[in-house]
Amino acid sequence: MQKILVTTDFSSNSKAGIRFAIQLASQTPCELIFYNVIELTDINVWTDRSYTDFSGINIAVRQDKLRKFIMAIYRQSGKVPGKVDFVIDSRSEIDTSIIAFAEKSNIDIICMSTRGGGIISKFMGTNASRLITASPVPLLVVPHSYRSKALQSILYASDLEKIDVELKIVAAFATAFNANISVYNYDAFIDEDGVRNKQKQIAAKYKSDKVSFHFEKFYIEHSLLHQLQDAIQKSKPSIVTMFTKQNRDWFERLFLSSKTAELGFDTTTPMLVFRKKK
Repeated sequence: MQKILVTTDFSSNSKAGIRFAIQLASQTPCELIFYNVIELTDINVWTDRSYTDFSGINIAVRQDKLRKFIMAIYRQSGKVPGKVDFVIDSRSEIDTSIIAFAEKSNIDIICMSTRGGGIISKFMGTNASRLITASPVPLLVVPHSYRSKALQSILYASDLEKIDVELKIVAAFATAFNANISVYNYDAFIDEDGVRNKQKQIAAKYKSDKVSFHFEKFYIEHSLLHQLQDAIQKSKPSIVTMFTKQNRDWFERLFLSSKTAELGFDTTTPMLVFRKKK
């Protein structure tokens, strides 16, 4: 992990993602690139003069504003900046701008805050939602209520289909700050011998002093995240991570159900989402 792109719109809610990135960088060496997008659609009438002002003075002023905004959060956190950069970009769509810059700059993780009371309750239709279904770069989503604390553990929600590949990716991230990994798997047929035997074999193969396994029954009337919430409350991980199939239909089916959509997924725990390998 070398580069983290930290997005902000200068709002109070966006400070959560910034605080998280600052905490992570204090525990493992990495470059933080603080990033803000000026939406071109905000400017209704373009003239030669307005374009010159926008591309020159306005960018410089905005970059200075970004630097001061971030440095104030550093002072509040008591952390000393390491390798940091401040980037102002301009495009008509924020999510496509973030992805394009992340790919061009070889970003390892995109870090951003949510704007609502929890990750999922305000997720659908947001930039985070569009990024999670389109970005080839892993996305770290931080609830606006997050408060900085030492990162020590990861709850990895897995379907076990590609545990050999995915666990290596999670372990590489966890090793950077010496975190423990708790693998949680939910299966509606956990009482069947074949399922139990498969789970036992996987646990025996991959468990270690840093990796533990937890197998739970999946209740189809609830969303996966609704059931994960109980595990999160009990184990209090620093980060929840999972791998997604990047399409909106899958995302909605996995994260929401008719009985739990109104409940949302209210937690102070950041979520790291990787693209699922085909």
